[in-house]
Order: sequence, then structure tokens, then C-alpha cells
Amino acid sequence: MKKIVFENGLKMLQKKNMKALIATISASSSSSSSSSSSSSSKSKKKLALITGTTDGIGKHTARRLVEQNIDVIVHGRTQERIDKAVEEISKASSDKGKVVGAILSDLGTLEGVENLFDKVSKDVVEKEGRKLDIVVQNAGVFLPERKVNERKIELTFQINVLAPYMLNCLLWNKNSMDTNARILNVASISQTSGVQLDDLTFEKQWSDHWSYSHSKTCMKSVSFEMYLRMMKNSETVRTILTCDPGTVNTKMLLAGWGPCGVQVYDANDQFELVTNDKFTLPQNNGGYFVNRRLSQEAKSSPETRLVWETCKRETGVTFEFDV
Repeated sequence: MKKIVFENGLKMLQKKNMKALIATISASSSSSSSSSSSSSSKSKKKLALITGTTDGIGKHTARRLVEQNIDVIVHGRTQERIDKAVEEISKASSDKGKVVGAILSDLGTLEGVENLFDKVSKDVVEKEGRKLDIVVQNAGVFLPERKVNERKIELTFQINVLAPYMLNCLLWNKNSMDTNARILNVASISQTSGVQLDDLTFEKQWSDHWSYSHSKTCMKSVSFEMYLRMMKNSETVRTILTCDPGTVNTKMLLAGWGPCGVQVYDANDQFELVTNDKFTLPQNNGGYFVNRRLSQEAKSSPETRLVWETCKRETGVTFEFDV
């Protein structure tokens, strides 16, 4: 009798243990599936917009990004150069990243900037249900003679300063960027000691080198103010950086300074700043980088505020956090 009771008890215990084992396996499987799903979400394919992608550092950066399995949107001013850039960048993609957009737009006018934003927003972001993870404000000009657009704005200032301010603002306000997006505003080590914004035709003080250097001083100012105002008023905190892209033998450098830099294929500062996680650390956010090293922390001054307010006035757009 005792033996029968013992055997029945053993069977019940075995059944109980089996149920517990099944529950454990099921929970483990569910956890694994959840972990896999989470991992998949974390490793989603990134999307980058690089302005001025048809030549020089912009095209090189796009090529490096697709090699790292990041999709890119190409931008340029002429269709022929866009087509050529897409062909060259696509050769580096293989089964990795790819060109998902190729946009023709002239940043010499506010309408051109708005056109670029509309095409990025409608043709890529909305159509594919994606958001930008990387924005590189790379487009820039060094002009041999003074030119103004229809609004009497000197073109170097329009393309190198007003355009990136406006495009960043539209992308931010319209929620076209991922919460953790990185924004790189390309400045230069060539800068002026101050800013002069009384006359945006720059008729009196214009020279090719002064105009370029002045625009890059303004670009750094815009980036500093953008970061500081975001930190003060925005619930969403993204990585905002500015940099000297390096002394690189691009067409621009050759035209203005001669062959005094490294070759384009060695110009990896912009690529590193938008892909290396160390640059997202709080102590780096907002900074100005030279040779991938923090050269200056973001700071506000009467001059940076003047540049910011000038951009607001001339473009007619205001960041949602700029209250």
C-alpha cells in the first residue's frame, strides 16, 4: 500500500515538474523572441541625408556610409552630376546600404531649400515610413565673384548659412528626423574674427576668401545656438555637432588655396562624427570639432545670437523650441 502511494506521489511530482519545465521553456522562448525583436529594432537600417553629395567630401562620406549599411539620400544642383554620383556611390553599396533618393535642388534660393525638404519628406520619409538618422549639412560654395539672388542675398551666405539653418528647421519642426538623429553642420577652420550682417549683399567688404570664411563663422554660430536653445527648451534632445571637415584637396580647396591638403579618399572626419558613438556623449554634444577632437564647446554670444536672429528673419522659419 505504501509503495502504491509512493509511486502515485512520484508521478504527480513528475507531472508538476514537467509543467514547470514547459512554463520555463515557454517563458524563455518568449523572452528570446522579445529580445530578438528588440535587437532587430535596435539594428534597423539607418537613413542619411547629405547635402552637396555630387562631389568631394560629400560624395566620399556618402560612399563610406553605404559601405556601413546606411542608406543615403543624394542631393545636387545638376541632374548630370547627380546621376554620376549615384552611379559611383552605388558601386560601393553591393548588398549593404543603398541610394534611396536623388534630389535635384538649388539651395541658392529659399524656394530651393523648401523644395529639397518637400522631396525628402514626401518621396522618402513618408513614402518609406522612415525618418532621418543622420543629417549632414555639407553643401557649400567658394565663389570667385560676388553674386546675389533675387532677394538680394549674397549667394555664399545664402547657400552656406541660410540654407542649412532653414533645412534643419523644417526637418525638425515636421518631425522628419529620428529622436536620436545626429545633425552635423559643416563649418571650417577658415573663419573671420567677427560677423558683419548689416548688408547681406556684402557689396562693400566682399572678397572670395572673406565671404567664405565669414559664412563658416556664421555656420558655427548657427550650430552653437541651435544646440543651446534645444537644450534649454526642447523635450527632444538630439546630437548637434559642427566641424572643420579637414584640409582636403577638393575642387573648392584647389580653387581657393591650392593643393595643400589630404586626398578626398582620406577625408573621413565627417563620416566618423556621424557614425562613431563617442561623439554622442553629453560632453561632446554641441561642440565644434577639428581633426575629430573637440576644439570648442558651444557657447552663446552677442554675435552668435545676431547670426541666429538674422537667419530667422531672412528665412521666415523658426524652430519649435526657439521660444
